Amino acid sequence: MTLKKYSYFGRTDDPAIKERFHQVVKDYNDESQSDVILGFMSDEGVRRNKGRVGASLAPEKIREKLASLPFTSEIFDRGSVVGTENLEASQDELGNEVSTLLKKNNFVLLFGGGHETLYGHYLGVRDAFKDEKLCVLNIDAHFDLRNETPSSGTMFHQILSADKNIDYHVLGIQPLGNTETLFKTAEHFGVEYNTIDEFREDKELLMALSEKLGNYDKVFMTLCMDSVKASDAPGVSAPSPNGFTSLEIKTILEHVATLENLVSFDISEVSPELDRDDMTSALAAFLAVTFLNAKNNKS
Repeated sequence: MTLKKYSYFGRTDDPAIKERFHQVVKDYNDESQSDVILGFMSDEGVRRNKGRVGASLAPEKIREKLASLPFTSEIFDRGSVVGTENLEASQDELGNEVSTLLKKNNFVLLFGGGHETLYGHYLGVRDAFKDEKLCVLNIDAHFDLRNETPSSGTMFHQILSADKNIDYHVLGIQPLGNTETLFKTAEHFGVEYNTIDEFREDKELLMALSEKLGNYDKVFMTLCMDSVKASDAPGVSAPSPNGFTSLEIKTILEHVATLENLVSFDISEVSPELDRDDMTSALAAFLAVTFLNAKNNKS
């Protein structure tokens, strides 16, 4: 498999000082114990889920917006897996890449793609940590627990049906974004979740969530950008009128990024073709750097 590489370029204030993202990011060359970006250029899952396509363009657009942001930490870019109509094969390829990076003790920052990115992400985490107790944290308005042909709405049903050594927690669930059937499915699988209203009303929720997540062997996380309100993130397949604000998402990521057992994080469902003035891509880039700075204890 050949990964699609991205060439970064951007504004430079002083050529003698490396102070922006495009000046410090390097092509990945088998490094270990590093932060590594990986893309998944796919929206076949969104198409199957009868959503509005366009998310396959996100990995490169987010990188474009990352390029000129202030950033000085060491970081590498592996490139992007280019998905096809054979979603299952594409997810397998993504899983192989994630697993290879994790086995070298890297932290993987993954840019989707539709939210089907998460299933390939999971395959890689499980392959790298075969016998460990996992938890996946999904920041999302939706459970994505449909029991049907694999798509961007089925990933967690696929995972929980096959893997008994993983727990699933969702932060941001919206009652009007999920049917009774989906709530019953969540109950069947023992899914733990907090609604967006619970998040806003309980000031201790993030601390309690972090304490719980800290008890697992490994945690991986996914952010579905349609969990952010449409005025902040219009470029998604299913815009939300009552999603998280960009400040709320920033707060969540800064908090969870400090978990010592967090091994990977994906940002999914940015759709540049549906965006307005690149707002959603720019927000995703901002959140990525915010997350990395918090993880690496940068101010």
